[in-house]
Amino acid sequence: MRRVVFVAVLSSDGRLALVADDLSGVLPRWVLPSGSVRATETYREAAVRVLLNAVGAMPVRGGTVEGCRWAQVPVPVGRSRREAHVFIYRLAAAGAPPGHLSWGATCWAGPEQWQELCTRCDLPDVDVLLTGYLEWWIPDGRITLGP
Repeated sequence: MRRVVFVAVLSSDGRLALVADDLSGVLPRWVLPSGSVRATETYREAAVRVLLNAVGAMPVRGGTVEGCRWAQVPVPVGRSRREAHVFIYRLAAAGAPPGHLSWGATCWAGPEQWQELCTRCDLPDVDVLLTGYLEWWIPDGRITLGP
């Protein structure tokens, strides 16, 4: 089973940091930054590692909501079993977000673009998770994403 973390970094004005995926193609597909969880790490420790690789010393605040996409059984043909967690962070600095993070090419997407992330990252309802977090109607703690 693969264990994966996704990091949702939100700017002070509610835009989300997206990075170009590593698939070959003419146009980049913008996705949430992610990484594999090492054998000795918790999901939260892996998320902090992925976050630090991206923002370095830039001050951020950790969110109180964690989205979870539990591993499905049976696994669709041609796919590996995967469990994913989404951790939310906010940039502490007000104003426009930086144009470039350490991940490489960075796009700052508004809420109207978030629904596309559901299919690109295989995270059903990630747009609802982020909206609920920003609008304060999702409770603190773990939230299950999708079926």
